[in-house]
Amino acid sequence: MPDPESAPETALETALATARARLLHELLDAASGTTAIGAASGLAGPGPLADGPGADGTWPDLDYADQGDGRNWAPLEHLSRTLTLALSEQHRPTALTALDAWRRHDPRSANWWYNEIAAPQLAGDALLLLADRLAPAERAAWGAWLAGHAGPVEMTGQNLVWTQAVVLRHGLLVGDAGLISSAVARMSTTLRATRGEGIQDDFSFHQHGAQLYSGGYGFALAADLGLWIYVVYGTPWAFGTAEVGFFTDFLLDGLRWAMHGGAFDFTTMGRNITRADAHGPAADLRTAIRRLRAAGAPRQDELAAFERHLAEAEAGRPAAGPVGCRYYPRSDYLVHRRPGWSVSVRMSSSRTAPTESMNGENLRGRHLGDGVAPIRIGDGPEDGYRAVIPLWDWARLPGVTAEQPPGPAALLPRPNDRHGASPDVGGWTDGRHGMAVMRLAGTDRIVDGWKAWFCFDDVFVALGAGITAPSAAYPVVTTIDQRLATGPVTAGRYAHHGRIGYVPLSDREPMWTRVERRTGSWSDITATGSTETLTAKVFAVGFDHGPRPAGATYACLVLPGVDAAATAARRADPGVTVLSNTPMLQAVRCDRSGVTLTARHDEHGLVFTAGS
Repeated sequence: MPDPESAPETALETALATARARLLHELLDAASGTTAIGAASGLAGPGPLADGPGADGTWPDLDYADQGDGRNWAPLEHLSRTLTLALSEQHRPTALTALDAWRRHDPRSANWWYNEIAAPQLAGDALLLLADRLAPAERAAWGAWLAGHAGPVEMTGQNLVWTQAVVLRHGLLVGDAGLISSAVARMSTTLRATRGEGIQDDFSFHQHGAQLYSGGYGFALAADLGLWIYVVYGTPWAFGTAEVGFFTDFLLDGLRWAMHGGAFDFTTMGRNITRADAHGPAADLRTAIRRLRAAGAPRQDELAAFERHLAEAEAGRPAAGPVGCRYYPRSDYLVHRRPGWSVSVRMSSSRTAPTESMNGENLRGRHLGDGVAPIRIGDGPEDGYRAVIPLWDWARLPGVTAEQPPGPAALLPRPNDRHGASPDVGGWTDGRHGMAVMRLAGTDRIVDGWKAWFCFDDVFVALGAGITAPSAAYPVVTTIDQRLATGPVTAGRYAHHGRIGYVPLSDREPMWTRVERRTGSWSDITATGSTETLTAKVFAVGFDHGPRPAGATYACLVLPGVDAAATAARRADPGVTVLSNTPMLQAVRCDRSGVTLTARHDEHGLVFTAGS
């Protein structure tokens, strides 16, 4: 008969063994290429075995005195190589030597993130792989080392998940149930709606203030929590049913709607937009979904469909996403998806931050929150934008109305803690149609102006009214689109390019089009980017409002997924009627369906109505 006093200890050991085995299995699968690792966190992840370290456990080609430049820190490569060694049974004695050398030298970065998150994460994974070679006293010593890297600042959002993942590794290493329980409890606080940094009640994601970051920190949170939910599933430390359900909703109702062709809408990526390697997240997200499904999450059929979508995209094949329209009021973000095409609108208001520049990244993204409206055709991996991000004219982002400075220095984002200029930003949707409205008052030298997008079944209409900038030093331009040039361009009373038609709905201001060969590199937009010179032809279309516009307007019908003949026919018979385009009222009727969408701007704020 079992000793009752030993039963809890046995159950604890079984739970610890289960959690450790799952984590190690995931690490080893990642190393063999079965799953992905590292991309979500910005870490390099293990690669092919490097040459081993010297007798003292260090590599002669690494500068251990380097303190980094914000984005890069040379000594971290030591731990990446150590983890690679630890993943191989035959190299584990060498990995132990390398770990001891790291602890002995104790390199420090000028960027806290490497000291408190990146280094202890990599070391923690290596230690768990090597745990059976460590005596209890050594495990305890390394546990104290991991604990000693915690910082003094209370974390939020994904930074909290990263730091608590170090605590969880510590608990698994030394067999401390209290540490594991505490880490899971702290991580669980991110799995509820917040008005601070983290998952919002509309399932968009904020980090570094009220800044939309679903495709950056939000993606990292999904990848990491997918792992930890799976690792502790069925143990005494399992995440709660409500928390797992909320996390599932975040994946399906938040992240899935921010993805197109297997990658995130670049307007949701924050400064990650300027990282060339950040535009292919499908493998990491698919792994997170697989783990979540294995942990018994709800909405299994939808998760499976999302996983298939990502697998198709990762293989380079079209991958159909959800169809409908969603507005995320916490982030001033609209997504309108139809079979075969989509448009999103990324705005910012006095409630939200447009974007940020940090660690030498996102050096030209000033207008990323100023009404960017990318148009995507189909669901293939190439969306018309990713190939030309380093080549863009960043004063002419798709959808934006802005001054045209002579050089890129003026395109540095506004201070990171500054919100948008106006409270008069909003949107509406019935799940099929949608509207988004943004007031430009106070945006740089634009003293007033209204931008609106009206989304119907087969088209959308972009309107601008009352655009006024008496002190503008340079011409003010509205760009309807700027994308990779593919195939011929039809230009004149309308424009057609790459299966998209653009039809002006007013002769008050003529529409311009241009195709130019542009040259640039990733290092132009992020300090640590590749300096390789890239060249491609770039297409753009829009309206020129002149040097100091007063009450300028524009109206454009956009026809996604059509040929040139269909565009010409819609020039003769647009199928939509602009009922009003003034600073007080903007309204469009779809003549074919009879649906009228109206955005009224008055002393009561924005009022949206729809009718037929």
